[in-house]
Amino acid sequence: MISLHEYIEVKFISETKGRGAFAKKNIKKGTIIDVASVILLTNEDYEKISETDLNNYCYIWEDPKLIPAFKNAITMSISQLMNHSYRPNIKYLYDYENKAIEYSAIKNIVKGDELTINYNGLVKDKSPVWFEVIE
Repeated sequence: MISLHEYIEVKFISETKGRGAFAKKNIKKGTIIDVASVILLTNEDYEKISETDLNNYCYIWEDPKLIPAFKNAITMSISQLMNHSYRPNIKYLYDYENKAIEYSAIKNIVKGDELTINYNGLVKDKSPVWFEVIE
């Protein structure tokens, strides 16, 4: 178990699901639980990692000032270990100016609950993702 963050600890879930992020304490709706700095990836660098496990940790980065040269980013944060859910309890917003992603609670979360986001970017987006979803 990793526990270096005020709100988040990482625990192993299962062989199928791997690790996940969990609430270290109760979190109120609207609380900003993390602001993660990102490393922007050139399209050329993204091509190099697109067939590796690192691809699973990339975000689509659509900063109009940087397209078409940079379309992807990786966060430097424990939030990177939040799993996908079509019923997430966390949302994320891009902060292009500061090259960061802000994560906040969209409902009250109880200590011990898994922290999840919708990998599609929008909380209610039910579009398929690139893997089988285990809820």
